[in-house]
Amino acid sequence: ALVVSDTRWSFMKGFDMSTATPVVSCNRTACAFNDSGCTAFAVTVGGTAGKPTCATVAHLDARAGLSSADGRVGACHRIECIHNDKLLCTAKEVTISDAAACTAYQAR
Repeated sequence: ALVVSDTRWSFMKGFDMSTATPVVSCNRTACAFNDSGCTAFAVTVGGTAGKPTCATVAHLDARAGLSSADGRVGACHRIECIHNDKLLCTAKEVTISDAAACTAYQAR
C-alpha cells in the first residue's frame, strides 16, 4: 500500500494525473483506446532507445477507457529522452503517431 510518509514515493509529491503530460492527439486508429483521441487514463511510453512507442496500445475489437479523449502519460520508460524525469514525462504535450510512436521524444 502507498503510505504518504513512505520516502520511496517522495518524488511523487505534488503530482496528480491532472498535471501529467496530456496526449493531445493519437493517430493509432487500430487501438481500442482511440475514440477520436486517446481515452486511456494513463499511457506508458515504452519501445527501445530511439524508437519510443505507446505500450498501452490495445488491439481489441472494442472501445475502452475514459468517456472523453483526455489521455495522459502515466510513465515513460525511455530514460534517454530529454523529457524523462524519474520515469515521468515533462513534455508540454505528446502526440502518438499512426505507428504508435511518441513524437515528443528527443534523445539527450
